[in-house]
Amino acid sequence: MIPCILAHDLGTSGNKASLFGTDGKLLDSAVVPYSPLYPKPGWAEEDPWQWWHAVCEAARTVLERNPGVLVEVVAVSGQMMGCLALDKDGVPLGNSLIWSDARAEAECERITGRLTRERYNRITGQPPSASYSLPKILWQKEHVPELYGKAYKYIQAKDFINFMLTGRLVTDPTDAAYTIAYDISRQDWSDEVLECAEIPRFLFPEVVPCETMIGKVTKKASLSCGVPEGTPVVAGAGDGSAAHLGAACTEPGDSYLCLGSSTWLVTETERLILDREGRMQSEPHVIPGRYVYLGTMQTGGLAHSWARSRMSLPPLSYGAIEELVLESRPGAGGMLFLPYLMGERSPWYDLRARGAFLGLRQETAQGDFYRAVMEGVAFNLKLLLNVIEQDTKVEEIVLIGGGGKSHVWRQILADVFQKTICIPSNVEEGTSIGGALIAGVGVGIFPDYSVAKDFLQIAETVEPNLEAAARYEAMCRIFEDAYGSLREISHRLSALSGEE
Repeated sequence: MIPCILAHDLGTSGNKASLFGTDGKLLDSAVVPYSPLYPKPGWAEEDPWQWWHAVCEAARTVLERNPGVLVEVVAVSGQMMGCLALDKDGVPLGNSLIWSDARAEAECERITGRLTRERYNRITGQPPSASYSLPKILWQKEHVPELYGKAYKYIQAKDFINFMLTGRLVTDPTDAAYTIAYDISRQDWSDEVLECAEIPRFLFPEVVPCETMIGKVTKKASLSCGVPEGTPVVAGAGDGSAAHLGAACTEPGDSYLCLGSSTWLVTETERLILDREGRMQSEPHVIPGRYVYLGTMQTGGLAHSWARSRMSLPPLSYGAIEELVLESRPGAGGMLFLPYLMGERSPWYDLRARGAFLGLRQETAQGDFYRAVMEGVAFNLKLLLNVIEQDTKVEEIVLIGGGGKSHVWRQILADVFQKTICIPSNVEEGTSIGGALIAGVGVGIFPDYSVAKDFLQIAETVEPNLEAAARYEAMCRIFEDAYGSLREISHRLSALSGEE
């Protein structure tokens, strides 16, 4: 039997089960999709039973295709900032409100009004936003009191899967941090924050280090998912945090960009950095005693998918879009795109922000639209990089996530950032590799997290084009001004459409 690690990546649109050898090489993977529900504008939910079904089906698929493997350990990484209530028997009390749900803006404002945004950021490392878990819990308390009254614990996506596998309810520091109920310095739930929110501490689970072995696969779970009974399960991490390891972000100054449905730009730091202006996030690294400084966008790959599905019927192939973008020169014919299709987190923390195309002319071509979308995401990320470099110098950036498969987008990012972009051999496996590393450290397969450097295989580097970089620098300043100029209009449109 071949010893291996089973890592689940529980994302927004599906679960990926990946089998890794104990040398870190990917043996096989399978994806089982599911879809978010959008019952009202600004609302986004998912059925946790669909998560469990996807985990079981994906696990069975890879295990049946690889009958000669022996699963040594299981780790789950998953979407963050959710709000899933369980009763005392561990049964979900309805759908999870997922990371993109923005219904709790009023509740978030009320909490921060009692504590101040500055104090909130200093305690939690996060600029307060309705995207996070705590305001959503307060929303349920006030709007669905019958559900809230039955709640025994509020947990995250990967915590539910861990409970289904082992029967134990815990979370880890990375997911805890993104509830904005966690004191990042004290590494414990914040009594001060919870008192302001009037939410009791007992509704939150125990917090354990990511590599903690929390239990073993039960007989009941084994019958459902096919993983042998008694297989160890580690706590794991939020998907964004697991990706830190997949991108080998293990030393101060290491930086990477995850260009997925949502998008984040991350740098590891040797000390806790808190952005006084509330534009960025600070979180515990998976590695105990370390931190990361980052900014997160609501879209990224999602903006590209939106453009692909809306700008032509039937949607063009990704290859055809690449060809069209190459016909458009840097700057997209003087057109800008604000990628705020779901509001925005970093650097604005404005869930009422709206997307926009600016600079349209009669001669604007189809390729200009697609290029403007890619450039708009890059411009917003450049604003985040500028903030990061106020404290930490970034030399080069590893690119992971599905958007990294676009050769055009890679070059745009290098030109806008004026940095070397490093492309791993498999840009889409970062989160899964991170999960596998956590699992391996947890059961002693790997001595520590430094082995992440050995697993990162750079297949290509992309250098910035200096001529394009100069044009992009000017356009990025216009992009920043465009958000400020349209902010009030976006808010008025949001109010008119009933989003407030």
